Amino acid sequence: MGCAHVPFRAARPAQPLSAEIAAYYDYPARPQEVTRQLTKDTPRVTEWLMQFPLSASGFEPTEPVVEFEWFESKQPGQRPAILFNPILGGDYPLEHGICRYFAARGWHVALVHRKTLKVSPEHPIERLELLLRQAVVRMRQVVDWMEGEGRVDPERLGGFGISMGGMAGVIAAALDPRLKAHVVVLAGGPIATILATSRDPLLAKPRRRYLEHNQMDLATFEGRVRDTVKTDPVALAPYVDPSRMFMVIALADHTIGRTNAIRLWEAVGRPEATFIPLGHYTSYLSLPYLKRASLRFFRKTLGSPSTDELQ
Repeated sequence: MGCAHVPFRAARPAQPLSAEIAAYYDYPARPQEVTRQLTKDTPRVTEWLMQFPLSASGFEPTEPVVEFEWFESKQPGQRPAILFNPILGGDYPLEHGICRYFAARGWHVALVHRKTLKVSPEHPIERLELLLRQAVVRMRQVVDWMEGEGRVDPERLGGFGISMGGMAGVIAAALDPRLKAHVVVLAGGPIATILATSRDPLLAKPRRRYLEHNQMDLATFEGRVRDTVKTDPVALAPYVDPSRMFMVIALADHTIGRTNAIRLWEAVGRPEATFIPLGHYTSYLSLPYLKRASLRFFRKTLGSPSTDELQ
C-alpha cells in the first residue's frame, strides 16, 4: 500500500494542566445508576448496551444520558480496557468490527455513543463548545465506570478514536491521565479550520446552510468558531504525552484535510505515526493493517499477558 511509518523520536514532556483548565472540565462525582441490556453473546465476547445519567448540569437535553456499548472479553482475570470514540455519522458498523477484534483478543472495549455534533443554522456557535465540553464529561464518566468495573485492570486503560472520535481521543489524552495509551486515526485540527475548509458534504452542507441563514462570510465564520471553541485538539495537544500515542494519517484526506492532520500531529509532538496514501473514506482499505498495528501499540504501551497472544 506504500505506507510510511514514522517512529516517535522527540522527547518533549506533556505540560501540566492548569487549575483553570481542570476546573472547566470538572464534574461532580456521583454514584452511577447503570442500566445494562445484553445485546449479543459469543464464545469470546459478551456485548451490552449501558446507560446512566450525565453527572453534570447545564447541558442539553435537560437530563442527558451517557450511553455506550460494552464489549466484554471472556478471557479470565482483570483485563485491559479501551475507551472507543466513533466517527461523526452512521450506525457504528466500522466501530463494531474493531471493538470485536480487540475484545476477542482479551481487551474490554467501551464504545461511547455520539451525540449530534455539527453546526446548525438555528443555533449559535457557542452551542458547539457546549456539546464538545459535554462530550468530555461523558467520556470521563465512562472511564469512571471502567475504573470501578471488577473485571477491568484500572492501570491498563487506553483510548481509540477515528475521525471526529480521533479528535475526541486527543482531547481525552490531554484531560484524563487514567488513559495511558492512545490510538488516533484520521484526525486533525483546529476544529475551526476543518469546519471552514472541509470538502466533505457531511460538513460542507451544514456550513453552507449556516452561512446563508446567518448572512455570514466564511472568514467570519471561521474566526467565530476559533474564538468560541476551547475544546479543540490542537489547543489541548501540549498536554498530551506524545510517547503514549500512535496516529494514522491519510495523505489524500479531503474531509479533515492533509494540512490539518499534519498540524495536529506536530502539535501533539510528532508521536509515532503511519502515513497512508489514501483518502478519508478509502482508508477503510487499510483496516486490516490498522487493527494489527493498533493492537501491537496497545500491547507495547499497556503490557500484554501471555493469554492475549493465544487469540
